[in-house]
Amino acid sequence: MLQTKVDREASPGESAGRGVEVGLFFPFLAAPPPALLRGEISLDETLRDGHGWPGAEAGRNAPASVASPGAQLANALLRHLPGAVPSRVYVGNETCERLLPTPQAIGSWAAAARGGRVALSLILPPLSRDGLVKAEGVVRELEGVEDSEVVAGDWGTVHRLRSRHPGLTIVLGRLTHKMLRDPRLADRFDSPLAPMSARSALCRSGELAPGFRALMERYGIGRREIDPFLQPMEEDEWEGRDERLSVHLPYQFVTMGRGCLPAAMHGEGKGRFVEGGPCRTECATYAVEFRVPVPGGNGTGRHLLSLGNALYHAVPPHVVEKVLARLSFRERVDRVVVSVPDGRGWPGAEAGRDAPVSVASAAAERKPS
Repeated sequence: MLQTKVDREASPGESAGRGVEVGLFFPFLAAPPPALLRGEISLDETLRDGHGWPGAEAGRNAPASVASPGAQLANALLRHLPGAVPSRVYVGNETCERLLPTPQAIGSWAAAARGGRVALSLILPPLSRDGLVKAEGVVRELEGVEDSEVVAGDWGTVHRLRSRHPGLTIVLGRLTHKMLRDPRLADRFDSPLAPMSARSALCRSGELAPGFRALMERYGIGRREIDPFLQPMEEDEWEGRDERLSVHLPYQFVTMGRGCLPAAMHGEGKGRFVEGGPCRTECATYAVEFRVPVPGGNGTGRHLLSLGNALYHAVPPHVVEKVLARLSFRERVDRVVVSVPDGRGWPGAEAGRDAPVSVASAAAERKPS
């Protein structure tokens, strides 16, 4: 049972949240937030109290009386999942190998999660050979931690971990779900007027390719993660499968690269974006927001958020509502993963929202926790 300071008890995965588990994802935290793990901070407080959502479309140019994007997300979650409390924490970064937690750090997370009776998920990015060796040292810290799991970002990692850790629970991360993710175009296909040929190509993922699900079965994948897609997905994307699904909110992963914009801030010339260049973990302090034009649009553009070496898009409220509304009749989607980029909020995240289209906004400074 989780006890919060608002005097609410809940059994994760049972009565609370209508049986939908809620996990919180901390991609840039090196140490666990003790109060949250002790159940002293509710889901509502975590998202509402000053936790803005950089890159969120909701609330832009809205009067002060309008709820912040974080408050709107909290309202939506608790309306669809009444009584939900965070019962799982995600640690690690899904796109950058340099942000692999140390074995000591993950040991600290594991101890805190065990004490708070919160389950732990370790997220791994796509890994090089050297990264795989380091990751295994981290994974060993999860041995004996009840309900722990590893979220893998590539098939090489799945193969290595399954070969050497046969008892490990492996979840297939959302980066392996290949499909159109461009927020300037994706929702154009949520219309009966969209060309059928385009819908058939862009409203389905590479997971429908022959052999993909055979690989999932071979490696014993019982859960995979997905994004809050802007476009409608073909029904056969969800049919004929048994594994459980976790959906991320509010950020949709868009793309990633080997170069890192925050790390390049102090560089000069062509060497700024060289793979393996200097890194002072600037991503733990800075995020960069872009507003990019939409072809044929009215000039408002779509917002992209650069977090480290990856770009994300905070989906609009109507997409959040649609995703949460579908949970009631899609039983296999039994977990929601909510990103909390720095665990405390994003001071300065409003900077640059009125910057010229296609020009990077001012860096939104945020303090590391």
